[in-house]
Amino acid sequence: MKSSRWHHRTLILLLACLLTASVFAATQKKLPHWQNPKYIEHAFLDIAMRGEYEQVRPLIRKWHQPLRVWVNSTSGDAEEQRWLIAMHFHHLSEITNLPVHFVPNREQANVKIFFSGNEDLYPTVARELSPERLNYMDDAVCMGSIRFNRWSEITGGTVVIPVERAQSKGRFVPCIVEELSQMLGLINDSHFAYPTVFSDRTSDEFLTGLDYVLLRLLYLPEVHAGMTLQKAMPILRERLRVWERNGTIAQAQKSIQRGRLYALLNESSELVTQ
Repeated sequence: MKSSRWHHRTLILLLACLLTASVFAATQKKLPHWQNPKYIEHAFLDIAMRGEYEQVRPLIRKWHQPLRVWVNSTSGDAEEQRWLIAMHFHHLSEITNLPVHFVPNREQANVKIFFSGNEDLYPTVARELSPERLNYMDDAVCMGSIRFNRWSEITGGTVVIPVERAQSKGRFVPCIVEELSQMLGLINDSHFAYPTVFSDRTSDEFLTGLDYVLLRLLYLPEVHAGMTLQKAMPILRERLRVWERNGTIAQAQKSIQRGRLYALLNESSELVTQ
């Protein structure tokens, strides 16, 4: 009898282990692809360490000073534009711990944002970005650039948003989200990573869970401007392991949706469905 009971208990324990393993495997299969740490590593390399319009050395580029923002508008509702800029910068600051301040004149600013009408769009792009950027005007809805010093610290950024063009394509708010976020150092539009606003493959209009993780990785205190991939990757991998264990990656989509522009999007969606 004892032997029979022992075999019975052993069988129950074995079945319990198999069930646990199968549930774990099923849970793993249901995880979104972008929550895989290896996928995040590749996305970080592609988006943070490559250039969109020019070849750049694969180094970490990030701000190490507060952003001082100046906004100039020659088209559209200037008050609404400033509010949208403030909401998104507030969200980015919460994610990265990067201080953001608005300044009254361009001489004080290291971030300049231009909302341009059709009449002054081309002169603004040529003057504030570069004459060469006019070659990309047919395909681009909104444009931006960053400046960095010899240590790869970002020291300035400029964004030009063509108001009428962006609104006609339904890209006005997405332009603000993408260009301001890209200015922090996620400088490349990826051909493979998704879901992300920094992608040619998807039409995401607001920051995604993957973007949240990428921004937090870039602005880890131990990750410095000028770091090579070889120096940065061990830090990133260790942090991803921690975040995988404590649920930060799994909760990333919920975390990013706490932004104020997400609340605006949800309110707009509710009004449409009523």
